[in-house]
Amino acid sequence: MKKVLIAIFAVIVTAMWVVPAMAVDATFDGQYRVRTIYTNNVVDNDSSTVDESSWIDQRFRLGIKMTEAPVMGYVQLQMGGSGANSSKVWGIDASTSAIQVRQAYLDFPVGPVGIRLGRTYASHGFLAGGMFENIADRYIFTYKVSDVLTTSFIHAKARDAKTAGPAAGANDNDRNIYNLGANYKMGDMGDAAARVYYVTDGLNYLSQAGVSTAGGDMSAWWATAQANLKFDAIKVYVSGAYLTGTSNRAAVGATTSASYNLTGYALHGDVSASFGSGQAKVGVVAGMGSGDDNTTDDTLNTFFAPGGASYIQSVLFFQSGENNYSIGSIGGGLNLQNGSRETLSNVTWGGIYGDFKASDDLSLSAKYAIFQQTAESSTVNAATNSKDIGNELDLIASYKLHKGLSLLAAAAYFTPGDAYTGKDVTTAAKSDTISAYYARLQWDF
Repeated sequence: MKKVLIAIFAVIVTAMWVVPAMAVDATFDGQYRVRTIYTNNVVDNDSSTVDESSWIDQRFRLGIKMTEAPVMGYVQLQMGGSGANSSKVWGIDASTSAIQVRQAYLDFPVGPVGIRLGRTYASHGFLAGGMFENIADRYIFTYKVSDVLTTSFIHAKARDAKTAGPAAGANDNDRNIYNLGANYKMGDMGDAAARVYYVTDGLNYLSQAGVSTAGGDMSAWWATAQANLKFDAIKVYVSGAYLTGTSNRAAVGATTSASYNLTGYALHGDVSASFGSGQAKVGVVAGMGSGDDNTTDDTLNTFFAPGGASYIQSVLFFQSGENNYSIGSIGGGLNLQNGSRETLSNVTWGGIYGDFKASDDLSLSAKYAIFQQTAESSTVNAATNSKDIGNELDLIASYKLHKGLSLLAAAAYFTPGDAYTGKDVTTAAKSDTISAYYARLQWDF
């Protein structure tokens, strides 16, 4: 580990000497984050000492941007985080402190077309992050039609089976994500965008639970749109998505079909109003994603996203994806209904929230939300005939210590309903309030 750090340091120092002679501009950016987290009743919703957990973790990112117009190259390194490089590196598991290359890409124009090629972070914003937000190898073509209209075409390679070996037919196991979109600026009124996604997967299919499963293939289309509108002190955000396609499984059971017809939808809206020159804000937010109430027919009505997403709308329930800001490390949040945990899958919810800027450095916010199943799942507490997943209260305070350095503290409480996965409605056990207390010190530079 020390050898790797020394090597990286040597490269950076060398670059700082060589770059001026090459007339290349080099800039650095980064982020250092330390979190302390305490959770209770998350595992089995039972008030026992076994179900209490606390830990500290950290993550460090360093970006190097080198530019010699019109070409730009960017590399971002990360220590800690998620997946193979778990962020629990504060005396918990030193083996997870490996350095990974989070991003590495080139930016350059070819005539009127801008090209970005390499491993990149991408967020298209639709469904408030619940549509597409991830790290992947991709190429991006961008064309500016006018000052107000920009179009783009993107191909992301989520899986290249050839990397596993030169086996015959291995290309058929790839996962490809294509999308074509446009953004339109409406001046002071806001902006609007639309995008079409097409995904092919030769290795996994979508099961009736909306879960990617090995042993089949799938192809699907998504059409999505969004608008950010401004009316003086009132802001309105609306977004919707429609899904259609086919999912084919290799093995067929006595009560299951060889192919599922995919059809689903999702909606998200957020309306807020500011007061006192922006010192206070109140708003209402809601979302709905279709679900499937019949797991034996040949139609899958659950909505899922075309790739990784980050529908982060609460501290506890919606906490999964690339940018989870709180306790996503415990397993991606409490959204355990059917479908993707990272977006609106068989969930209908609504909430109210308020933000207050107490001073130039201190901001306070609160949110209360109610969650239900869109379609009652036959596999989750069917005896209760309930769609009530539960409700959540979030309290957050953020304080600016210095330029780029902030301290955030949060407390969250989730009360499970009869339809919440894991709650035992036949006994008094496993029905306690799930809670989390969280603090984050973060420096962005």
